[in-house]
Amino acid sequence: MNWLKKHKLIIVVLLLVLGSLYVYKYTYKPHKLIENSIPIFKGKASLFIQKASENLNNWNSKIIVISGRVTSIDKEGITINNEIYCQFKNPKEILLIKENLLLQIKGRVIGYDNLLEEIKLNQCILK
Repeated sequence: MNWLKKHKLIIVVLLLVLGSLYVYKYTYKPHKLIENSIPIFKGKASLFIQKASENLNNWNSKIIVISGRVTSIDKEGITINNEIYCQFKNPKEILLIKENLLLQIKGRVIGYDNLLEEIKLNQCILK
């Protein structure tokens, strides 16, 4: 192999390694933390229900902060105003919550459950 072919081979291998590294970093980006995210909606749960009823698809994967009254509690989450179900990031937080308590929650909208007719949030934290 002459000198020019060696350098071409080294450059091609170097470009392949750098390209692979870029693709790996892009593909396996760390998840955004709810705690550090800025919410696009902050207000009462009843107001959010009104806005979401217009077009819930616009709200998918968006971070929101809502305040409302706890209407039911189960081992996986709570329901606010009978229409918003919140799954907590840390299930131990559920133990601190009582029914009819007025609280503020930050979470990510994941969609609408047609069967239970409620909006679903996950990765929720108490504010």
